[in-house]
Amino acid sequence: MEKKAILLVRVSSLEQDYQAQIYDLKKYGASLGYTDFHVVQTKETAFADLTHKVGTNDMFKYIEDNPQFNTVLTTEISRLARRQSILHQIKEHCVNRNIQIIIKDMDFKLFDNDGKVNQQSEMIFALFGMFAESEVKQKLERFTRKRKELMQLGVSISGKLLFGYDRFKLENDKNTLIVNEEQATIVRTIFNWYLNGLNNIKNPSIKAISIECIKRGYHPYTHSKRNVNKLLKEEAYTGDKTTNNKRKNPKFGLVSNEPEYLVSSTKIKYPVIIERMIFDKVQIKLKSNITQGDKETKHITILSKLLSCPSCGRKMQGNYRKSTTGNKNSYRCTSRGDSVSCASVGKSLSMNLIDSAVWSLIKTDLSALSAKINEINPDEYIVEIENQLSNLNQREKQIQNEIDENLAILSSVGRLKSIGVLQLIEDTSKKIEKLESDLNKIQQEKSKLESNKLMIFEKQSDIESVIKDNIEMIEGSKELLKKYINTFVSWITILEHNVKYTILDVNIRDYTYLNHPELAKHVPDNFPVSKGSSYIFLDKTVTRQIKGVYYE
Repeated sequence: MEKKAILLVRVSSLEQDYQAQIYDLKKYGASLGYTDFHVVQTKETAFADLTHKVGTNDMFKYIEDNPQFNTVLTTEISRLARRQSILHQIKEHCVNRNIQIIIKDMDFKLFDNDGKVNQQSEMIFALFGMFAESEVKQKLERFTRKRKELMQLGVSISGKLLFGYDRFKLENDKNTLIVNEEQATIVRTIFNWYLNGLNNIKNPSIKAISIECIKRGYHPYTHSKRNVNKLLKEEAYTGDKTTNNKRKNPKFGLVSNEPEYLVSSTKIKYPVIIERMIFDKVQIKLKSNITQGDKETKHITILSKLLSCPSCGRKMQGNYRKSTTGNKNSYRCTSRGDSVSCASVGKSLSMNLIDSAVWSLIKTDLSALSAKINEINPDEYIVEIENQLSNLNQREKQIQNEIDENLAILSSVGRLKSIGVLQLIEDTSKKIEKLESDLNKIQQEKSKLESNKLMIFEKQSDIESVIKDNIEMIEGSKELLKKYINTFVSWITILEHNVKYTILDVNIRDYTYLNHPELAKHVPDNFPVSKGSSYIFLDKTVTRQIKGVYYE
């Protein structure tokens, strides 16, 4: 009578070849007298529950339809399963249906020659099942432990390459990280800007830093606010980083009680780019700047960071309001949001009045203003502006190309109506909207630079006369006004503010305005004028124009 058998072949991945196993099993089966074979191939994980073992269930179904194939040949016990509970289920299924299991490498048979399962077979099956499960767990634990040890030494660091580093292959074919000096310089520069200031801005925003990176032609990675923010928070630059990773569990849904995600903690060593002290200071500033940093808004507050509250000494901020009668913009103390506010809360100063008074003082002495502007070498500044414009133009083209590519996607799928296509259209439209917003910011920055370039060209011939000719343009730009005022003014303190008078103590750098004792007649009788100090007196009894300025 012809003997028939099923060859159960399982491999760990789709790329592996079944043919070697099939050849060995056929040769082994022939030695046992089997002549007709049916091959069942399984690719699912050996840890899967029986209900998810497609190959095994297909085998059982084939045996049910072809009862003459009542013997299963396999190379090793792990080809059936690697979990003892699943192996027990398979064994019970075969015992109840008189299906013989023969395992080649163990020379094991489930049924003896009398067709019975003896105690020795039970024990051997259970014992080797335990070994199969334990073997994989030990391998996984050894691999995980060794990988953590290597990463702590700065070797075999996997994952996406961090900005500032390059991968370098060692003699033992393992990878390590080395500093990319060009990128590392950019990292240090960004940390320095954020900590110490950028272009006379003490607390530059993330947006301002990313725009500056574009203007200077830095690596495209730094052109994104998201990446700059991520860079400033990256602890790896200090030399050590502990990761808490969460990855999808491949056994989820296949094995009972398996979690959807696997969480692991690993300490990784990196080459140092940023000192720990600097990194910690930046983290503190990042947290404090949530409320105290310079904000990028549609309003430019000319005297922000200069004007101090007369009651508590804190800096005053702009309060922008609109009403039916026009704008009601004013300065007010930043303590109004505190649980305990200062005495000045509820009082405010007219923004137009104070801004105009300070600017009127500065533009009175055009020679001093010209001298200050002359401190900047126009030729060098022009070269810098040209470089910045070139980098902005390059970024503008990149963004426009991305917009065109996304518009092409919309054009190609516009007539289709499937759910997947509609989602693609929505996602693409959002990308275009964000890209257009980025493009608008780049174009605004280019416009500012072009204006500055034009002014510098004109100033090269006659700075003093050009300031007079362009005073209207300067006064029409709050950004330019803020720049000029901040060049001269160190701080402003409000000494008196009531219905009749507003008196400002102004600290001015490098100013040559002459003493005018005759203006002292406008000083209120009860106000003590100190020699060596500078004041602006605003008499509001008749008009809000400046009535007197006294300087020592």
